[in-house]
Amino acid sequence: MNNMSVSIVVQRFRECKLLIDELEYVTVGGSSENCCGILAYISFATSTTKVQVEQAAQTLLNLPILTTGLWGDGESTTKSILALAAEVESSCSLVIVPQANLISKVKQMGKSIQYHGQINKEDGEQLYNYFNECIKGILLEEQCKINSQDLPEWYTKRKAHLQQQQSNSNKQTHPCIPPNQLFKDETKYSEWDDDGLPIKDVEGNVISKSQMKKLKKIYEAHVKRHLKWKVDHPNGNEDGSNEEQTSSKNTSEVPQWDDSSLDPSFCHFVAGSFGKRQGLELSSDMGPFVHSFQV
Repeated sequence: MNNMSVSIVVQRFRECKLLIDELEYVTVGGSSENCCGILAYISFATSTTKVQVEQAAQTLLNLPILTTGLWGDGESTTKSILALAAEVESSCSLVIVPQANLISKVKQMGKSIQYHGQINKEDGEQLYNYFNECIKGILLEEQCKINSQDLPEWYTKRKAHLQQQQSNSNKQTHPCIPPNQLFKDETKYSEWDDDGLPIKDVEGNVISKSQMKKLKKIYEAHVKRHLKWKVDHPNGNEDGSNEEQTSSKNTSEVPQWDDSSLDPSFCHFVAGSFGKRQGLELSSDMGPFVHSFQV
């Protein structure tokens, strides 16, 4: 449980039909032997980072598990989504379905099942959307590469902008944040001491001595930065409101994603609806059908 971050189960299919927004079904693939695809169920744990989400997207697209023919027929070789997409004679599809219950733990010989490691719904939806954008970005870049085309201007601007935002978020926590609020992250911790240092993780496990030592080191360094910031900014806001406004302004400037840039004939990509009823039909004749992995 504690090692889970992104859990994925993939199903090979010939044809797949998925319900979108509880309104209509979208069908990908077909009955011919040159059609095949992957249905991927995905779930995120409380500890999942964006870097792990990016790694999961790369792994899924490079996973060599597809064959257009039948498994073991002596002719078909396993290939990835990206490899098949590059072949003119083949048609591949990728369907993503959010499935939170992949993060679970069975106890009492199957009489009890717990979901404590699951990320909360709001953060899970953000990571799910980010995962799908990573998938689309990789597909678009490969599509342009194969067709000897330049990447769309909106895409390069969007990618650069998001990378800058990610770089800023990876920098040290702003010194205006009060030390007792430094670790107040309910997606990581569930209990804190009077100084704001975490005592237990989100699953209720006591923070180990080695981890506590690292947290104290970060805490003490932040205290020094915070005290200096207060001297330099006697009228500054300790709630970080100015920084949040700047971040909000930057976010609004990000170019929107243009789904029309993805060519379904290169790879037909479909993302299932988050937090809604799932309806699914598929056919598969190539076997073996299922693989699973974690990032």
